[in-house]
Amino acid sequence: MLRLLALLVLALPLLAQDQEAEPITLERLFPEKSFFGPSASSMEFSFDGAYAAYLWRPYVERRHGSDLWILDVASGEVTRITSVDVMAPFQASTRKVARDRAEKAAKKRKGEGGDGDEKKKEGAEQDSADDAQVSDDDADDEDAPRYGGVSRFTWSPTANELLFTSSGDVYRWAAKGDGPRRLTRTRERESSVRWLPGGTGYTYQRGGALLRVVTGRSLVEQLDPTLGSGERLSSHALSPDGKHVVILARASKGESNTRMVNIADYDDRFMTVRKVPRTVSDDPRGKTETIVYLYTLPGAEEDDGVLYKVHTHEHSGPRDVLRLPDWAPDSSKVVFSVFQQESEQVHVLEASLPEAVGTGWDALVERAQGEKEDEAKEGEKEGEKEGEKEDAEKAQEDPDAVVERPARIAYRFLHAGGPTTPRLMSPRYSADSRHVVLLTEQAGFRHLSLLDPVYETLEPLTSGRFEVYPGPMPEHREWIVATSTREDSACLDAYRVDLATGGMQRLTKETGRYEQVAVAPDGRHLLARFSRFGAPRELVLVDCESGAQRLLTDSHPEVAHELTKVRPEVFTYENRHGQAIRGMLFQPTDFKKTDSRPLLLYVYGGPLGTRKEVVEGSTSASAYFFAWYMAEVNGYVTATIDPRGMSGYGAMFEKANFEQVGKPQVEDLVDGVRHLVERGGIDSERVGIHGWSFGGFQTQMCLYTEPDVFACGIAGAGPTEWENYNSWYSTGTIGESRTGKTDLDKYSLLPLAKNLEGKLLLVHGMEDSNVLYQDTVRVYAALLEAGKETLVELFLDPSGGHGLGGHIKRLGTTPTRTRRVRGRLRPRVARRACSPPSAG
Repeated sequence: MLRLLALLVLALPLLAQDQEAEPITLERLFPEKSFFGPSASSMEFSFDGAYAAYLWRPYVERRHGSDLWILDVASGEVTRITSVDVMAPFQASTRKVARDRAEKAAKKRKGEGGDGDEKKKEGAEQDSADDAQVSDDDADDEDAPRYGGVSRFTWSPTANELLFTSSGDVYRWAAKGDGPRRLTRTRERESSVRWLPGGTGYTYQRGGALLRVVTGRSLVEQLDPTLGSGERLSSHALSPDGKHVVILARASKGESNTRMVNIADYDDRFMTVRKVPRTVSDDPRGKTETIVYLYTLPGAEEDDGVLYKVHTHEHSGPRDVLRLPDWAPDSSKVVFSVFQQESEQVHVLEASLPEAVGTGWDALVERAQGEKEDEAKEGEKEGEKEGEKEDAEKAQEDPDAVVERPARIAYRFLHAGGPTTPRLMSPRYSADSRHVVLLTEQAGFRHLSLLDPVYETLEPLTSGRFEVYPGPMPEHREWIVATSTREDSACLDAYRVDLATGGMQRLTKETGRYEQVAVAPDGRHLLARFSRFGAPRELVLVDCESGAQRLLTDSHPEVAHELTKVRPEVFTYENRHGQAIRGMLFQPTDFKKTDSRPLLLYVYGGPLGTRKEVVEGSTSASAYFFAWYMAEVNGYVTATIDPRGMSGYGAMFEKANFEQVGKPQVEDLVDGVRHLVERGGIDSERVGIHGWSFGGFQTQMCLYTEPDVFACGIAGAGPTEWENYNSWYSTGTIGESRTGKTDLDKYSLLPLAKNLEGKLLLVHGMEDSNVLYQDTVRVYAALLEAGKETLVELFLDPSGGHGLGGHIKRLGTTPTRTRRVRGRLRPRVARRACSPPSAG
């Protein structure tokens, strides 16, 4: 009887709702289709800053691909360049979309009593613009044909025109032209389109080939040389003078060691099995190589250029990093960095071309056979020239010959920071073709440094207890655009960093997050995706002098703005080690410090590159909407905490998890609970916690190791046995592992499960190919074996993946959480339940 009464009390609204405002319900907060629209992307200014381009699609077109939009910076006029109407004449697949939209429009007119013969024309390409417009019904019609839109674009270096790719073909658009013009029509897809210097043509990749087209010539040239056996062209970059190309190639040697794991499918009468690839930490590592080449393009009368092999990197582990090198402005050399996981060493290397080299083998032979009097004057270079002569002669006999010209190590250092930092380094030359700017974590936070390869010195450009992330660099290379958390760790502002002085000039003034920043060549304007609470992510144009900004897109319906106005309180506390921990908090409207409210925490806890949870404008399902709902409707205090282990707070945080997985997070979360309890209004015996993925692991870790602090928890898709997770993540985030040895099994949660004292709900999608469903099954079995069957419940989606989405729909997961947290997950008898809040 008492239990039924308690459940009845829980079902009653605890807070009075504004009679005029629409009630806050789970159905409003978690609709089956998100009320957030697509964001703009790929922002870039033209060479003179007169125009800017970006990719975007309105909310009603969210099912389709993005289109190309152009901003006239001076007038502020925005023009849509591509659409279904514009691209239908070029693409059969787009004509199907136009036809489908026209048919839907005709049905709608007929249903509204319109003239069925009105605007009737043959063929979808003849339909009116009104007929081709997407309708609200089309936006969610998953069975209807889909428009692919524009994939990529690139501005000319000398004119207000650009190239873009759509459905695998290349198109050209000019500000003073009549619209897009098709340049290629092939069955294979074109990609990596880049302009030639001076805007005289362009290059692109098709399959494994690198092709060049010069404006005014009908000839299409294949530029890529013959690479080594088993090597494939991965990416390339043309030198600023157009005479050379740097090539990044990859090769896998021997047989693949990828294992296949079984995923059960229960959709048919009898269970079936599908296999998915998986490489775990103890699997033998296949031999993988990344090779860097410099290729001097052939002259007009030559068939072959000169191919220099400058570096071969044999990968030591799945987290090794070697990105496409950057050309010096004078086209004489390239710079790149290599991270070796096994040694944790970072090498910054330079590879140069032979001095005064021209193009092709003829130029190399001419130089190598230079007049004897010149050789006498430069005796120290005689050996080098003789070697080049031999290489040239060899190549005349063998066009596929490769010249070995090893890159030199300009600087090396031990990377002792976070596991995701090496992927962000990407060194780039400054204007003098000598100094190199790159991101490092040597000072404990991600900052920009300036390397002088001549003296092998590395000096900081920026410093402080905040993060700096490099962005684009203008053609003059005198400064670099960066985003930084300098003002507030929850915010992200845009800065111009002077490469001579390291001075940081803040370009943005509003409180919020500016992402994917593009700055005009003259530095007067920038484009960025901006968000804050009450203002979901939109594209803005910012005047860098005044800070004034103008909205360029309208991506979300009104309900998205209405439901993101509430601003959580961002708070800071010190953990037991004296480190500052950030969190954000929702409290009920009628909250008082004399209350005795239950506390519900949300946690992720693992590294996310540059992302974290406590962020201005972040409106994630768990950290924002569910937390707000539980506070406003059910009277809980809810908090999201970023403990050590998260990214964005410096090396000490991101690497804290390594070889002590979950322990620093537990400490910080326990300290966070104590901090919030000391603030008042919270019952320390009614604390719940929930999380997904790494957060699902962390939730269980908290319940198993701190049962006196956490009374109940909901763990979604948590990796409980790290030795079974993918090796790329586990070997960088969890700990070291030897081939053939399941070393990571010492971090398994199974032995800890016997310590459970509170109530635990385990949630998992049975077709999850990221965190295998078996992880939850095995920890569930361990709990049952330990006699915890009255404390644990299992909630499964038979066809769900890592984020569910199978039989269990989006809304279905949230009421489940609500019911369990409110009353059905009760701690041991000696303690009160995570049940009705008590005010006063």
